[in-house]
Amino acid sequence: MKIQRKKTLKIITLAAFSFAAFVLSACGSSGDLGLSGAGGLGSEETLSTASAPDDPIATPSPIQSGHIIFVSDRDGQKNLYMTTLDGIEQTRLTASASEDVDLRLSPDGTRVAFVSTVNNNMDIYILDLATRNITRVTDAPEKDSAPSWSPDGTKLVFESFRDGNFEIYMVNADGTNPIRLTNDPAGDSSPIWSPVANEIVFVSNRFGNADILLLTPTGLVSTLTTGSAPDSAPAWSPDGSTVAFKTYSGELSNICLIGRDALNLRCLTNSPSDYGTGQPAWSPNGVQLAVRAKQSTGYGINVFNIMDGSLIQLYSVSVEPLGVPVWSPEGTRLVFQAQTGGNMELYIATVLTNEFFRITSASAYDGDPVWSAQ
Repeated sequence: MKIQRKKTLKIITLAAFSFAAFVLSACGSSGDLGLSGAGGLGSEETLSTASAPDDPIATPSPIQSGHIIFVSDRDGQKNLYMTTLDGIEQTRLTASASEDVDLRLSPDGTRVAFVSTVNNNMDIYILDLATRNITRVTDAPEKDSAPSWSPDGTKLVFESFRDGNFEIYMVNADGTNPIRLTNDPAGDSSPIWSPVANEIVFVSNRFGNADILLLTPTGLVSTLTTGSAPDSAPAWSPDGSTVAFKTYSGELSNICLIGRDALNLRCLTNSPSDYGTGQPAWSPNGVQLAVRAKQSTGYGINVFNIMDGSLIQLYSVSVEPLGVPVWSPEGTRLVFQAQTGGNMELYIATVLTNEFFRITSASAYDGDPVWSAQ
């Protein structure tokens, strides 16, 4: 049963905003690893074909295409799962005693890089969504995490603690030829590869507090931010021209933008607030940024329009968004995890109407979603 509720869309500075403006944009081995963790299923295991979960705020989710890949501990440990957008058919993708987290979808949407903890050590793996084969990408005795794909899907950058502090490494997607890209005792982390170029943003403490730096695959480093306030959570615009990030004042932050050439620094907010710890999420057309936010009536999702300064606030009294919201491929909806009824569940929200649809109900942790168009 799906129950309509009153729409509580709050739109600030939204005159002249229309849907037309919204869509306008100005070493590795495959298959069974024989490990106690990070193991794939031999074939699809359909977990649920029942009706979508009843929920007091559920409304129909439009455009039923694509899938959501997410993390769930419904079977005892965090593994990867996939669901249709209506929540009816949910499939387990990995089955092991490991903890699988930190999902990153490949540029072509066919593979998912993720971090798996096996024997108390974190390494990076890749799951092929079509074949369910798993490739182990890293095999170091220390923590490897935060993978990010190259634009052509042939390589990954990641952070590694194998040198006694965090540094940035690059590796082929089949696990061959790992290369260290940074070397600084202060520590470098959170690499994000540009979606269109051989440039990588990352966070470094080498200047005394967290700053956003730029890195090439040849190891050349330049600075984007060097202010007195800590900067973190960088995110590339879809065209690779701009980096969104958070600049902190204590535990609160502002949402800011800077060009990849370190010019045109500006902030979308002028008063620090609670925007969580995750990255701002760019819409596919590069016009909007979505972020979990403290609102006047509770926690919701703020959607900033970087072109005209307008703001949409998505909110429901019974749902508290957490983590990083993820845009649908067509850019009209967001999938996110939310605390509700004592559990972490997944929801889809339609941005222009503030309609929510609950897609998981497992009395467990369901979170860390990525949205595949396939």
